[in-house]
Amino acid sequence: MVGTTALGKYRLLHALGIGSNAEVFLASPIKYPNYRVVVKRIHDHVVAHSNFRQFFEAEVKSMANFNHPYAVRLFEAAADDPIGPCLVMEYVPGITLEEFLARNRNLAPERVGRLLGCFCHALQAAHAAGIVHRDLKPANLMVLNTDTDQESLKVMDFGFAGFAAKPHIQLAELTGHGPIYAIGTPSYVSPEMIRGDRVDSRSDLYSVGIILYEMLTGRLPFNYSYQERLLAAHIKESPPRFSRIGCEFLPAALEAVVQLALSKYPNERQQSAQELALMFGQALGENYWEATMPEGWEPTAPTEEQPQVLQPPTDPYHVTHAFEAFMPERLAAAKLRGFVEDFGGQVLASEPGVIRMRLGIPTGYKEAKGGSGIFSWFAARRPAVPIGQEPIELELQMDKPDPGQLRLCVVAAFRPVKEYMPKDQRNWHDRCDNLHMALRQYLGA
Repeated sequence: MVGTTALGKYRLLHALGIGSNAEVFLASPIKYPNYRVVVKRIHDHVVAHSNFRQFFEAEVKSMANFNHPYAVRLFEAAADDPIGPCLVMEYVPGITLEEFLARNRNLAPERVGRLLGCFCHALQAAHAAGIVHRDLKPANLMVLNTDTDQESLKVMDFGFAGFAAKPHIQLAELTGHGPIYAIGTPSYVSPEMIRGDRVDSRSDLYSVGIILYEMLTGRLPFNYSYQERLLAAHIKESPPRFSRIGCEFLPAALEAVVQLALSKYPNERQQSAQELALMFGQALGENYWEATMPEGWEPTAPTEEQPQVLQPPTDPYHVTHAFEAFMPERLAAAKLRGFVEDFGGQVLASEPGVIRMRLGIPTGYKEAKGGSGIFSWFAARRPAVPIGQEPIELELQMDKPDPGQLRLCVVAAFRPVKEYMPKDQRNWHDRCDNLHMALRQYLGA
């Protein structure tokens, strides 16, 4: 890739690193060869994923709508570039906190406080914009101007965080089969993410607590080689006291702040990034929040999204309803599972913001996989169903306008299964309306 051009105007100079989802290059604009940017090229195996474009657009939208002096900026992006989908971002001359801690086993509390101030300013602004990072770790933090009075920190990869605004009910939660996965990096993931509970900005504060513990003591609170044991420790075990790991020289008040951030439940922790920074400073008799306040920065006024207007469907058998439900995602998952089971449903897919299912599919039905002619006719099995009881395809589109509230906006779209077109339009609409009312009752709308 070195020597090639991204977006037709950024020449790739050399590789900076490679991760599981992308490779990162230092680049320069062709028109301004002395300027430097970072180009993040998405790996081919990620692009091949059926939901790639949805995730890519979510990352771009999230990063484009968030701009803060202590966060790495996105300049532009392209999903269909000749070298592959890529993002062009601000180049930050520094090293990751991961590299920084490898050189400095543990840091003086005052130094930690200044870095924490920068860190918490970025998080406070992101959380106010409804963005939860969900994958905070030293590798996602850049330290600038190391070993100087201007030492500071910038947060990277606010990207896929924006996708948190779309409720994601995992397939296993709807079917009762298969594992329910936690996202995030195991050493820094919050207990609620592992439990599958609702995740909000306080999940990020737990990750900050882990990073603080590591910066102050030179080690992680939970050092287990096996992921299962590590995840269980986040849920059940208390972090070792500083005195037990040879760090009794650290002030007790400082340890109390870190231990509070590592509480197992969100309502037991500090409730905002600003509160965490202020408490840390108070433990040392300083105000790192004020000391690291970015000069001249004003938060961007949030753009108010237009309310969704339902267009009348052109297909007379396509029925759409919209409503709101007030409950946590995990409770919504349990309620939807009950709805599916009670109405003889089959869940086809569950992606962030979208659930697809079929209701009333007869036993022995097998969907045709495309093609034409006599072979495709024999490939599909079509058990008969009585007129007026044709199966129904249901797609639920869910949005979470305010991540801080328990409000889900749901659009339910009902369609016929193509092999079972209904004969009576009025009867079909009545059935869809009845299912809509039942769905509302299950979700308490």
